[in-house]
Amino acid sequence: MSDRQFNGAVLDIRTLPTEPDQERSFHLDLVAPDDLGTVVMGVVPGSVIPVDVRLRSLADGVLFEASAQMSVRGECVRCLDAIESDEVVEVSEMFFTPQAIAAMRKEHGDEGVEGLAILEGDEIELEPLLRDAIVTTFPFQPLCEEDCQGLCDVCGEKWKDLPADHKHEVIDPRFAKLAGFFGEDSGESK
Repeated sequence: MSDRQFNGAVLDIRTLPTEPDQERSFHLDLVAPDDLGTVVMGVVPGSVIPVDVRLRSLADGVLFEASAQMSVRGECVRCLDAIESDEVVEVSEMFFTPQAIAAMRKEHGDEGVEGLAILEGDEIELEPLLRDAIVTTFPFQPLCEEDCQGLCDVCGEKWKDLPADHKHEVIDPRFAKLAGFFGEDSGESK
């Protein structure tokens, strides 16, 4: 299929056979929007996200399974280096027919159907499914390396680029005058 916008993407399932255990596969190329990510990590805006979808008819609805590949970029929260990688996200969701939901509600009450996806019409909205799966896989605090030491809090240089004995003598400004008082007179009293 040709490239489609990620936002508002839907999948038409009219061609899916209605008999149980029948499958249909789709391939979509979706264009990543600017807002697909978090503050520190996201999918490269404008990049193509290839999505392979497999739908399976079941007695109570449709099983949706998808695999999406994407180029991700962000920055390390410790040293601010750029992070770029290619990621794969798997999505699986069961969509129940309204009749199946009604039968479950009758048997288990409203709590028994709470949170279940309902198949309404002949389309499945892809954007919320894929967005939730993609964004929730991003680390809350991405690191360029697992043992990244970050930046020196005084000079701002990367700790990995600094010598092992790197340090700064920071004097509390309230005591700065006293440092000169004791350091320069070499023991003479005033």
